[in-house]
Amino acid sequence: MQRFLSPVISFASGALVYGIGAAIGLWLMLVASNEAAFWPANGVTVILVLALGVRQLPWVAMGGLAAGVVIQTVLGTGPMGIAIAASDMVEVAVVVILARRLNLLASGLESVASVAALIAILSLATLLSAIGAAATLVWFEGVVFSDSLATLWRLNAASALIILAPHFAMGKMGWVGTFRSALRSGSTVRILEYLAIVAIIAASIVVMRHANVSMVSFFTVPLLWCAIRFGPPATAITSSLLSLGIVQLVIIGEWPNTAISRSLAWQLQRTELALSFITIPPLFVAAALAGLYAMTRALKESQERLRYALAGSGEGVWDWCIGDNSAYFSDGWYAILGYERDELEETADTWDQLRHPDDALESKRRIRDHLEGRTPRYSIEQRLRHKDGRWIWVLDRGSVVERDAKGRPYRAVGTIQDITRRRARQEELDRRAHHDSLTGLSNRAALGESFRRWNEQARSFCFVLIDLDHFKPINDRFGHQFGDHALLAIADRIRACLGKNDIAARIGGDEFALLIQAPPAEVEQTARLLIERICEPIGFADSVVTTGASIGIAAVANGGPDFADAYRLADIALYDAKASGGGAYRVAEASPAGENKTFAWDKTVLDLMAAAGEQPADQPARDREDATDERHG
Repeated sequence: MQRFLSPVISFASGALVYGIGAAIGLWLMLVASNEAAFWPANGVTVILVLALGVRQLPWVAMGGLAAGVVIQTVLGTGPMGIAIAASDMVEVAVVVILARRLNLLASGLESVASVAALIAILSLATLLSAIGAAATLVWFEGVVFSDSLATLWRLNAASALIILAPHFAMGKMGWVGTFRSALRSGSTVRILEYLAIVAIIAASIVVMRHANVSMVSFFTVPLLWCAIRFGPPATAITSSLLSLGIVQLVIIGEWPNTAISRSLAWQLQRTELALSFITIPPLFVAAALAGLYAMTRALKESQERLRYALAGSGEGVWDWCIGDNSAYFSDGWYAILGYERDELEETADTWDQLRHPDDALESKRRIRDHLEGRTPRYSIEQRLRHKDGRWIWVLDRGSVVERDAKGRPYRAVGTIQDITRRRARQEELDRRAHHDSLTGLSNRAALGESFRRWNEQARSFCFVLIDLDHFKPINDRFGHQFGDHALLAIADRIRACLGKNDIAARIGGDEFALLIQAPPAEVEQTARLLIERICEPIGFADSVVTTGASIGIAAVANGGPDFADAYRLADIALYDAKASGGGAYRVAEASPAGENKTFAWDKTVLDLMAAAGEQPADQPARDREDATDERHG
């Protein structure tokens, strides 16, 4: 049913709209003493097709032809009238097809290109229609082709521009919405301003009519005012109404005629040509300004989005002109560093003044690598001095965005972001991952990493294991709080006995490990000092306790032994010291070359360890560490 009704509705609508438009045109022609005055039929038919859809163009065209046949039959023109109606349908088809192809309806005439496209489409379509109609008149009436062509082209072009310019200008947002948007900003003042333009135009028409002076060019000023202030929709409507009003005054003989000897046809042609010349420039101005306003709005929205994004991310922007070393810093950049805008000189040297000395060399190297094209962008975490004197960590990133004619970097843009808290969290996580939670010494993982690094560097050092003597009774008698206090005191004493490059770690409940970069003879002196210091009394609340230490030492040199073997050697030496009664140290001796790096345990050592209730540890004492970690959370 729908497939049947749609063509019927299109055919009937085309016949009705074109018939009414043609009737109005013929009536105006009759009023003008049979002179071609104004022809709205083609323009209103184009609007109908655009409203129904381009697929309905054939049905609307056939309806228009049918209406043309009826009208020409009534007038008695016969085949000539039908040929002229067919020429009108050619104009309608060309305008519709090209306007659809160029998407002109959605442009709103908000660009110079869209206005130029509209004028070109109307010129081509009306020229084709005028050629067909002029040829028809030559065939049937013997009229001079050039004379009729100029008259018909002027008639069709002026009529099409007056009718279609407002439609295309307002087609983007709708008839009401587009015009309302032009008056929306400061509605009362804007409406009054537009009414003032209309009043000036109306008053000028009245004055010219009574003064018998025709100065069509005067209307260029108010139309340009309208174009600048209100855009394409208001300009198209105002200019079309002005042109239509003056044309009607010419038709009825109420417009001043400075050349009385000239015919009405000449007056209409001259007036419509003048009206076209004063209408088209304001349309171009309105379109150009609309495009400029659109770009300005887009830029403003882009800047607002960027500002909101930077505000949400806490970043500040810098813009460095490499040529003269000048720079621009955004408000966010100043806020991060705590300064006001006038407190710092906006040059690249400000970076050097604020940058931490330890970060300067690396920062300059990365900047140089990027400027010379070795890296796609510049990025570094560095410290800058805050206004209050503290150092803050920032993530500084940027890239070259402009180069000179020789390809040299000319301008770079980037951001900084305050990462002080993130850096602190990272350092805290790193500390927890590599340090014992109770004593602050390194943990087993960090100790293993340091051991492997020292071994790769082929350092000569000693791996030292310390196990506290008689520590368990402290926990049993005084509780874990006292035990933790004792461990903290012992950790401090161990630190005090080591050099600045040595490493101390807690690897179990009461077990410590050391990496000491010194020959075994010096390490033995350190071991004796450690035993003396650890044996000193430890007070907590009203109680005082003492403990001891047994120490095993394994020498490491020339990249061997590895961590597991060094631990095994030091562990066996440690138990040897414990078996001797504690409070002592022993130095492990590696196996002869070609054998496994273990002790040749004789029965005496095994018996001593069994008497101590211990077993040699092939692996680190994980059970003790796990129990301690669980106790201390």
